[in-house]
Amino acid sequence: MKHTPKPFQEGNDIKKHMRISYSALDTFTICPAKYKFQNIDKIKVPKSKEAIFGTIIHSTLKMMHETSRLVPPTEEEVLEYFTKKWDPKIYDDPHEEATAFEEGIKILKEYYLENYPTKFNIVDLETFFEVPITETKTDKTSPSVDSIHLITGKIDRIDKLKEGFEVIDYKTSKRLPSQKEVDNNLQLSIYHLGVVNRWPSLGAPGAQPIKLSLYFLKHREKLSTIRTSEQLKETKENIIGIIKQIQEALKNENFEPRPNPLCAWCEYQKWCPMFSHKYKEKKTIDDKKITEVIKEYFEIKERSKRDSEKIAEFQEIINQYCNNNKIERVFSDIGYITRTSQERYKYNEEKLKKILKPLGKWEEVCQFNQTKLKKIIPELPEDIREKIKSVRSVEKEFKILTGKKSS
Repeated sequence: MKHTPKPFQEGNDIKKHMRISYSALDTFTICPAKYKFQNIDKIKVPKSKEAIFGTIIHSTLKMMHETSRLVPPTEEEVLEYFTKKWDPKIYDDPHEEATAFEEGIKILKEYYLENYPTKFNIVDLETFFEVPITETKTDKTSPSVDSIHLITGKIDRIDKLKEGFEVIDYKTSKRLPSQKEVDNNLQLSIYHLGVVNRWPSLGAPGAQPIKLSLYFLKHREKLSTIRTSEQLKETKENIIGIIKQIQEALKNENFEPRPNPLCAWCEYQKWCPMFSHKYKEKKTIDDKKITEVIKEYFEIKERSKRDSEKIAEFQEIINQYCNNNKIERVFSDIGYITRTSQERYKYNEEKLKKILKPLGKWEEVCQFNQTKLKKIIPELPEDIREKIKSVRSVEKEFKILTGKKSS
């Protein structure tokens, strides 16, 4: 039974809304610059070989579980389908291509063995969904104005269980997350909301549970979780928060790149200020000079690291010598080294507060701590986060240089 989302209808009391896919939301949280290249500039780039590999595996699993078939496919038919879909040209290295193909065959054989097609009551495959998220706010023209944002996406598989439903998303990534990460996974929370929007009775009090699963094919592991009403409420607030960040970035035309571990596989490096210099074709005198400076920069950094490690080693030897001889200063022909004791104290804040507050001195020592504020902000309600944001200003903008040598 296929499901096509109904087109969104605006009412008179509805303000303009944003229609955005889950993957676009996820992209923005990872890197605003990539979101811009992909969704605003719409720069067309070839899919990565990892993405193509995942697409072929997903397509093969859909064929394996297709509900329209009267007889499930054999393992040979599944592997033949995968082989026909396979394109060796996406890999430059023949050895890498052969390894990837063998891995795909291994994944499918193991999956078929553990998930024979007739074992499950499958409701739908690769089904599209919409999740309406209502943002209520006030403005000068109306005491209450609603903005409805639509989150869209596609669910790999929905099964009907003895009690409730199971949403399954296939993963071909190498990394296996912790259960805690799965329990807080935004994608699964949105999938839950998508299923409830499709079948509203599943969101009613006392309704059958919705099991949410990520199936990590390379590890043969399925990690499952469920969502509480409180978590779903937080999910909606989180989504509205991300959308506001996107709207603010659009308003200010500011989509800063955010370096992260996925940068190495990003298809937009050529346009990204973090990587565009790497792809610069026409070299100038300044480029030659900066190359020499970078080389010397790393040489000095490495010497500094070695020197720091050597100093730490010498300090340990000197401290041990002083301890053994019960002395606090050591001499040589070229000078001497003295060691002095230093103590760092920790105070009981509640007791200290009781002492200083009656004297009007507590506020003088209880200073504002930005690190602590940054830590608690995600836990605060959306309206409080907005109030905090309204009282901040840029005190100073500066750049930090960090170096990483190419392997």
